[in-house]
Amino acid sequence: MVTVLLLAGGRSRRMGTDKALMRGGVERLRQLAIQCHVDRIVTLCGAKERESMFKGEVWADPLSCNTLSEVIEWALSQIEDCVQFICCDAFNLEKDGLQQLISSGGGVPLDEVGNRQPLLANCPKDWSVGKSGGTVSSLFQELESLDLGPLSCQMKNFNFPED
Repeated sequence: MVTVLLLAGGRSRRMGTDKALMRGGVERLRQLAIQCHVDRIVTLCGAKERESMFKGEVWADPLSCNTLSEVIEWALSQIEDCVQFICCDAFNLEKDGLQQLISSGGGVPLDEVGNRQPLLANCPKDWSVGKSGGTVSSLFQELESLDLGPLSCQMKNFNFPED
């Protein structure tokens, strides 16, 4: 069983707008997961007042979590399945790229310039989260890097309006 965790926590300061609503938004990514026959899709929405913005199973961040790495650790502790992360700014992700991630058996994909993209990590069922050095990347440091060849261009996330 695979659970997709859609990361849709809030307004991006660098982008200047809510990335969860851009370019088809979280709904486009939900549809990709549905097309890939994912068993469960959970949207991590950030603040409780954002819950109504999204369809399906939606979780607000616990009050005890102050950082994204803490939210990720908490969410992983709630799920016993394989977990596929999808960040809301995975604007280039398509069905073939998501299928490749899901079938990878675990790892952190590399984008087209060789950078690891931990917010698109695939976490196997038997995997344990790394010790957080306060960063998201440290959580996934033990997962191998996945070079997806021509699909690497789908593994980019976007942080600035000019991207």
